[in-house]
Amino acid sequence: MFFGLPLHPLVVHAAVVCLPLAALGTILMAFWPAAARRLWPAVLFVATIALVAVPLSITSGETLAHTVGETELVEAHEEQGEQVLPFVIVLWLAALGLSVATRYIHRRRSIFQSTGPRPWWHAAAVIVLVIMALIGGVGGTVAVVRAGHSGAQAVWTE
Repeated sequence: MFFGLPLHPLVVHAAVVCLPLAALGTILMAFWPAAARRLWPAVLFVATIALVAVPLSITSGETLAHTVGETELVEAHEEQGEQVLPFVIVLWLAALGLSVATRYIHRRRSIFQSTGPRPWWHAAAVIVLVIMALIGGVGGTVAVVRAGHSGAQAVWTE
């Protein structure tokens, strides 16, 4: 409880807003390096809020479920809510990796004033991070929408 209200709906809204926003920002960073140089602190911050909000949502949801009672719809909502966590972890790792890569590239170019070839592993790492951003971002957003829909059904149907 938080000021007499269940904590779950309050924390869930942080996850519902931050996860798709972090997904959009991370995917934008992956495909637009010029934007990544400016956006990386904000994207990493929002992705971190999503990373914290999702487990808090799961924990507070389990507590709320024990309070209101377990039903079929509530159990379905719990299962779908737990499916969000792996995606948000992958998204956060992609945001962190792209942020580090952006800082590394920017610092390397400003220190050495070099626009020469990058090491082979740089391209491979960026490709892996782009794939992670797409999987975490798209998968996480879909999982949040599904969990939110089942949560609304659990609240408004019964």
